[in-house]
Amino acid sequence: MSNKLHVKQGWLRALIFFFVGVIVSGIIASPIQSLIESGGLGGTHAVNKSLLDVFLFYVVNYIGILLCLWYFLTRIDGESIFSLGFQWSGFSTDAFLGAGVAVVIIGIGTILLYSGNNLKVYGVSFNILNLLVSTLLFILVAFVEEVVIRGYVLINLMENMNRWLALFISAFLFTLMHLGNEDITLMAELNIFIAGILLGVNYIYTKNLWFAIFFHFAWNFFQGSIIGYHVSGMTIDTGIMEITTNGPNEITGGLFGFEGSAFAAILQLIAIVALAIYYENKYGKSVVKYKKSIATPIIEPID
Repeated sequence: MSNKLHVKQGWLRALIFFFVGVIVSGIIASPIQSLIESGGLGGTHAVNKSLLDVFLFYVVNYIGILLCLWYFLTRIDGESIFSLGFQWSGFSTDAFLGAGVAVVIIGIGTILLYSGNNLKVYGVSFNILNLLVSTLLFILVAFVEEVVIRGYVLINLMENMNRWLALFISAFLFTLMHLGNEDITLMAELNIFIAGILLGVNYIYTKNLWFAIFFHFAWNFFQGSIIGYHVSGMTIDTGIMEITTNGPNEITGGLFGFEGSAFAAILQLIAIVALAIYYENKYGKSVVKYKKSIATPIIEPID
């Protein structure tokens, strides 16, 4: 990063940015949430808010967060958003691997729930508008959350500490971001923490965001728009499949969705171990860095 830093410690920049972002998000989110719950954006009640309401809520909220990110990057770090890891050449395979891992985890978990009579499919419906809006929503969520947590926060933490420690701290902050989600449980909090580690395993070796962005999008889209689970507590019906779950919330995920299920925890942990072994064998003690003048990835050893 640039020498012209107003805050030289990467870990301190990361924490200041995170908490400033939380405050800005809260200031923006509160009035928008009140409008939704009062029916001001087209909804009739908090539990019946429309998909469009949710989409507009995220758009407005994320504009504020991205403005914070832009300020920190340009005024404090002296960098551009492209320094966070958007190199596509050489990383397209990682991107599709991320999407594939997400689909496999959700797919296996769903099969396990179905085979244990904890999940039933009672219908199929297709709403092209819902599918389009949910696709845009999940692209937005994946992009912004990954740029913020795996991009800015994690890359700054890695400046001053072991990459695995930085990853665990970023996963903890990722969990804090979701504590206000509807119907969150202790199991869901644990799963979000584990997901924060899984989303960053590629990044601590490559400093590239495409694995995490594709994983995050595929996870939410396949979970919500295809199968019909609630997504991180979003109580909106968007899935092509119409499902119902029964059994303990720790097994089914309850109203929080598959992310609240013990199966999600187990399958994510397996994926973390497999990916860590894969990237350790591929990169060893090295980490991808960039020559910014030509935006070309190179491999350098870690000190």
